[in-house]
Amino acid sequence: MSRSLIQPRILWSISAALLLAGCGGLTRNMQPVDVSDQNGRLFVGGLSLDHHREVSLFGEWEGEQVPMVLMSPTAAVDLVGCPGTTFELVVDLYTEIEGDGGVELTDGVLTAWSEKDGAVLINGIRGRVPEGLSLDVRSATGDVWLASFMNGQNLRVEAGTGAVAVSGCDVNQIAVDTATGEVRMSDCTAETVSMDLGVGSLAASNCVLADFRGDSGTGNFYFHGSRLGRASFVSAVGDVHLTDTMVSDLDSALGTGSVEVTATARKR
Repeated sequence: MSRSLIQPRILWSISAALLLAGCGGLTRNMQPVDVSDQNGRLFVGGLSLDHHREVSLFGEWEGEQVPMVLMSPTAAVDLVGCPGTTFELVVDLYTEIEGDGGVELTDGVLTAWSEKDGAVLINGIRGRVPEGLSLDVRSATGDVWLASFMNGQNLRVEAGTGAVAVSGCDVNQIAVDTATGEVRMSDCTAETVSMDLGVGSLAASNCVLADFRGDSGTGNFYFHGSRLGRASFVSAVGDVHLTDTMVSDLDSALGTGSVEVTATARKR
């Protein structure tokens, strides 16, 4: 999707690596800038973004071969998958200059642009997108909620301290990488799942996962009413709790943690 106005002169996005290192961002020419939230005020590269408005973005998704990439440093990303190819997003846009700029999808990446060489930042995204697309969502301190994605695509989330929730999805791959945020997964079916957790824990319920890999620092893994094929757990001090959960092939490398099987759970 493109716009009919003049070409943007400034383009801001958030890189995953810099997000986790302190809410950083990249300019169009890949020079790093800092993004920070100070007492409710957003700053980009030391510039205060005092103006906020909601921008609606509608269109037909034509990126079957690429993921939709959405980045929000401190505010939530809340998306629901729906049948069809139409997306409807509401984007929170913060600008240095009042009324400046806008948002667009370029090669699958949601970006913000300025007409006045001012700083602009996307911080908060919600809406409906095609249920069959792949997603790449990145956030530093904001929560991420994904629901009802289908048809065998890939969901990837990189988060810092925000919580992550994935529900009602039937996809090929789910990959979540967090620093301290908690992860919730419910009513999901996936071929492969990768959970790289720092301090936060994973709680999964009513899931069918063919191949699960979990790696944590201190976070625990909780499964309830689920079925796992091959499952591998690595943790320094975290525990693995399997309640009413069947596991066909379990491998664990836990430091001080342990595997606890309860109710009708089975391990072999």
